[in-house]
Amino acid sequence: MTERLRATLALYDPRGRLAAPAYRHLLIRTLLLGFGLLCLGIWLASLGLRWAGVLAVAGILPVIGATAIQTVRRLHDRNRSGGWFGLYVLAETVGVLPLERAVDAHPLPVIALVLAMLGFFLWFFVETVFRAGSPGANRYGPVPADA
Repeated sequence: MTERLRATLALYDPRGRLAAPAYRHLLIRTLLLGFGLLCLGIWLASLGLRWAGVLAVAGILPVIGATAIQTVRRLHDRNRSGGWFGLYVLAETVGVLPLERAVDAHPLPVIALVLAMLGFFLWFFVETVFRAGSPGANRYGPVPADA
């Protein structure tokens, strides 16, 4: 197996830890790749190649999957379980609910829910992107070599 294929498959392995600088680098690369695939899909669809455009946009799904798995590894570096990522996904999923219909009848609970979602998002972002990993080995493995 070539080294490049091995590195690609490692993106889908949730075991171990991932240091903050490596995670930030991964986020930048995956955002650029995702936007590039989206632009390619839009461009292909505008040329009348709709199926090619759909396939290009569908290429974003493996990128999202790899980023999610690496986020779990980043949480492991902070000595947190991957379940925190599940809570983050749940909080983001609540954001797509039709809250504008409920805001007239129940404004305070909707405002409280939106503020709670925003607070959780900010906490999760700071926790995964900016904070250093736990010092020394933890239950998920030794300190990453790229720390």
